[in-house]
This record gives sequence, structure tokens and C-alpha cells, in this order.
Amino acid sequence: MPRAIMLVAANATDEARVDEFNAWYAQHVQELLSLEGIVSASRWDASPHTLIPGLDSIDGRRFLAIYQIECDDLEAMRDRINQTSGERTHSDTLELSPLPITLLFEHIGDWTA
Repeated sequence: MPRAIMLVAANATDEARVDEFNAWYAQHVQELLSLEGIVSASRWDASPHTLIPGLDSIDGRRFLAIYQIECDDLEAMRDRINQTSGERTHSDTLELSPLPITLLFEHIGDWTA
């Protein structure tokens, strides 16, 4: 079965509300995991220990969510995610200007040490 990942880079609207944002996001992740084809998720906070000085976020977005997808039709999966957006909870703690960055990547290989 083909695999993909969906990356979502986002910010909280206010640094004082990061805990509230993270609590909402935990619920949001569970809602996405209920969609057939999304098999796992993890969230990340940008580290201050960057490899390239000054490059400490994804285009200014501090938080990253990574969703593992396994499905036969990635286009249909993308459409299902978009079509069911109104069924998931939303929060005013999610910064919408600029919008979160959402990218899909299709799997092409694995390597291990």
C-alpha cells in the first residue's frame, strides 16, 4: 500500500495561549486519526538548536505535525481531509494569517544506519 506523510506547520495566535493551543491540537490530531488512511501522528516544537543559524522554523511557523498516511489513492485522501474539515473542531488559538503550511509527500525510499 502506498505511503505518504502530511506535514502541517502552524503557530498559536498568542504565546500566552500556547498551552491552550496544544490542548486543542491534541484533540484535532485525534479527529484526523479517525479518518481511514491516517495511521499515526506526531507533533514537534522548533528547537533553538538549529543547524543553520537564523533558520529556526518553517517559514515562521513554530509547530510541526507529521501524519503518516497509508492509502491506495492519495488524491482521494487529500479530498477526504479537505471535505471533512468542517466536521473537526477549530480553535481561535490557531493562527490563520498566515495560514498553516500543509504539504503532502509521497514515500520513495527508506534507509537506516
